[in-house]
Amino acid sequence: MGVIAPVKTLTKDNESIYIRAAQTSDGLQMQRLTEEVIKEEDGLIMTMDDFTMTVEQQAEKNGYFLQHPKAITLVAERNRQIIGILTIEPQFLMKTAHRGTLGLIVKKFFRSQGIGKALMIQAIRWAKIDGQYEKLELEVLENNLQAISLYKRLGFELEGVKLCGVKHDNTYENLHQMGLFLK
Repeated sequence: MGVIAPVKTLTKDNESIYIRAAQTSDGLQMQRLTEEVIKEEDGLIMTMDDFTMTVEQQAEKNGYFLQHPKAITLVAERNRQIIGILTIEPQFLMKTAHRGTLGLIVKKFFRSQGIGKALMIQAIRWAKIDGQYEKLELEVLENNLQAISLYKRLGFELEGVKLCGVKHDNTYENLHQMGLFLK
C-alpha cells in the first residue's frame, strides 16, 4: 500500500520538513501547488490547459493511492504547508507491471534545498522494501539540468531520448527517459 511512516529531515538551510504519505485531506494544497508549478511553464511537460484535476479528484486519487498496493503519493511538508509532491504510478499491463512511473514537483522557492532528493530517497526506499517494482522510470526535459543531475546521483540512468518530444509554441525540446533498476 502507498503508505510510509512520516520522516523528519532537514533542508540545506537546516529547516525541518516532513515526508509523509498524502492523505485525502491534502487535496486542496496539492491541487494548488500543482497549478502553481505548472503556471511557471518551466521544467514540466504539462500546461494549464492539460491540468483538469479538481480538488475533489485529487483527494479521491490520494485515497485510491493509499489503498493501492503499487501506487504511492508522498508530500514534503514545512510548517503544515505542502511544498513538494512525488508519485509512483503503476503500469497496468501484465508485461509492464514490473515498472513504476515516477513524477516529482517542488515549490519554486524550495528548489535546490534537498526537498526533491528527500522525496526521491523515501520513494526509492518504499519501492525497494515493498518489492512491487523491479524498476522506476521517469521522463525529464533535456534542459532541466538540476533534475537530471539529481536523478543521476540517485542512480537513474539515461535510457533514451525522445527527439523533439515536447513542443513549446514553435520550438521543440528533447525529452530524456531515465530508469533505475531496484534489484
